[in-house]
Amino acid sequence: MQNFVTFSRNVFIPLTRACRNNCAYCGFKREINDKCVLLDKQSVVRLLRRGAASSCTEALFTFGEQPEEVDGFSDRLKKIGFDSFVDYLLECSRIAIKLGLLPHTNAGVLPDTDLLKLKSVNASMGLMLETVANLQAHNDSPGKNPEERIRFIETSGRYQIPFTTGILVGIGEDENDRINSLKVIADIHRRYGHIQEVIIQNFSPKPNTRMSDAPIPSTGVMLRTVSLARDILPPDVAVQVAPNLIHPKILIEHGACDLGGISPVTIDYINPEAAWPNARELADAIGVPLRERLPIYPEYIKAGWYSKEIKPLIDRLADKDGFRKVAFV
Repeated sequence: MQNFVTFSRNVFIPLTRACRNNCAYCGFKREINDKCVLLDKQSVVRLLRRGAASSCTEALFTFGEQPEEVDGFSDRLKKIGFDSFVDYLLECSRIAIKLGLLPHTNAGVLPDTDLLKLKSVNASMGLMLETVANLQAHNDSPGKNPEERIRFIETSGRYQIPFTTGILVGIGEDENDRINSLKVIADIHRRYGHIQEVIIQNFSPKPNTRMSDAPIPSTGVMLRTVSLARDILPPDVAVQVAPNLIHPKILIEHGACDLGGISPVTIDYINPEAAWPNARELADAIGVPLRERLPIYPEYIKAGWYSKEIKPLIDRLADKDGFRKVAFV
């Protein structure tokens, strides 16, 4: 058992906030005429350069699911010189690599052809399962169909993509749903071996959403869920919690071993009300050493689960154990 907790240092790139889904708790989505619905390349480059200058190793590309299904999005995309959003993402990812940052893409459900294109430029990818239950919170959200999300996670495994998934606690599911969701994730990993971490994320209500008055999950519920995750998931899958949404000390005592990405540059655009903690202060508060990793976990570096395109950067950033070469300070 490791005697430290891991994290990565990232820069968060909200490439587009257009989304085909209409989740009851989402504060990230923007309408097509909003000025921040699509980041232009100059803005992306500025963020990536800030991340590189701040010693980040991960470029976290996050965006709404299948934005080209949103009326008017393709027109916005053409105005910045692209006919395909995936082509735009590929270009931005290659800029990140050139600047010394490893891309990690949270893309929602994608067609297999797009997933294969992105594999070459990503150190890892992710999709929150959220839950296997069919919930009212996901009405009018076709991409939140559990079977569709499970299929996508399985496909990523067949393509040997190091993967992040997780469950969202407090959106209308119950404990049996959480247990079933964790069992599904565990089964997928046993078959494909690609799930490097599972996030146990607590729901945080957002103003002006249908769930703005919904209760947040209690500390007891989070403790119980983290404990269940550690019991249900295979031992080589990390249990991750978000240190900007809940103090992680007691969750670490119940099995959490990773704190995800902590950005010295950008806010958490999904939960903008929750500031990132300072990594050094966080290490002091939890009383456990922090060890910095890359967006691809050490075991997948050792197994060679990455493309030739990002190999030189991984060789430059990773130490002999697969963690970041430069020690966390």
